[in-house]
Amino acid sequence: MSLRLTVLGCAGTHPGPARMCSSYLLETPDYRLLVDCGNGSLSNLQQRWDVADIDAVLISHLHPDHFSDLYGLYYTLRFHPDGPLSVPVYAPGGAQRHLAQVVNDDGEFANRLHFHAASAGSRLQLGPLTLDLFRANHPVETLALRVATDRVVVAYSADSAATPALTEAARDADLFLCDATWLERHRPLPSGIHMTGAEAGRQAADAGAARLLVTHVIPSNDPAEVAAEAAANYDGEVLVANDMFSIEL
Repeated sequence: MSLRLTVLGCAGTHPGPARMCSSYLLETPDYRLLVDCGNGSLSNLQQRWDVADIDAVLISHLHPDHFSDLYGLYYTLRFHPDGPLSVPVYAPGGAQRHLAQVVNDDGEFANRLHFHAASAGSRLQLGPLTLDLFRANHPVETLALRVATDRVVVAYSADSAATPALTEAARDADLFLCDATWLERHRPLPSGIHMTGAEAGRQAADAGAARLLVTHVIPSNDPAEVAAEAAANYDGEVLVANDMFSIEL
């Protein structure tokens, strides 16, 4: 079964010019999974799809650049022209309680976004997609993903510093979508948060991933320079995530 990835947001930490924050759509012929829903990404989503087309959402962690457009999604579902709609949302435990504090919650938030707790070490079967969840190396609980169909595997680091868990998540993956926020020349950098392009390249090499898609580049960095750093540490093909970039596997 084919699997298409479309980047709806690729900027790290905050939006940049023409680059929204983290969000990725995974599509099979009959199923659509939205992975993260960062600032501005809902606008990109609606360029090609109706929110009614989304079968499920997975939020990797509770930092705003990965979830803030859930609020827009909530209102879009609530006031949809076809009538109120809903979608299941898989996220770290406590997400519904945490996020509902921002809205005037009359119960509709939970009616439109049906939250389910997800944790590292578990497996989710969402339509034809099998998701194995790993613990990323980040200050808050963060889920890295290994998403498989019957013929392809896509791995997603979410936000993470280098960790053996990502090597396992991306083992022999057809595509590894990896945090490459920073550049080596900017060291010293905070530990336990993100990776440089070089570190992303090394993670992909260690995992034996077929292709690397660098993403979550902070807007003050040039994604091409980050990709060049990755390529110096990885022999496979290195791609750069840009908003509305799409690849079929």
